[in-house]
Amino acid sequence: MARKLRSDRNYVIYRLTCEITGRQYVGVVVAQGRAYQRSVKNRFKAHIRNAMEYGHQTIIAAAIRQVGAEAFRREVVAVVRGKQNAHDFERALIKDMSPALNMEGMGRKVNSLITVVR
Repeated sequence: MARKLRSDRNYVIYRLTCEITGRQYVGVVVAQGRAYQRSVKNRFKAHIRNAMEYGHQTIIAAAIRQVGAEAFRREVVAVVRGKQNAHDFERALIKDMSPALNMEGMGRKVNSLITVVR
């Protein structure tokens, strides 16, 4: 009899920090096996693609367009098992940290938080 595949997966909670402004973004991504750094790297590439190619109107996308992708540092904050646990952890971290680049239901608009960096 074949073994049943587990339905709970590992998720990576990550933080992006703009080294110019110090503003941060917290997110969650499904872990690609045990390659947690690679999972975050691939998710950051998607953020860049959304900002540059698709013109998304999010705060993180505007920041990437404004200062460039090379100005961001990526780091793994935690690895959490299970989708609901990961999203709960992410929301708690966002609540505690109040990262400037997250929109997360805070009524923030892109134009209200963007400042010109010179």
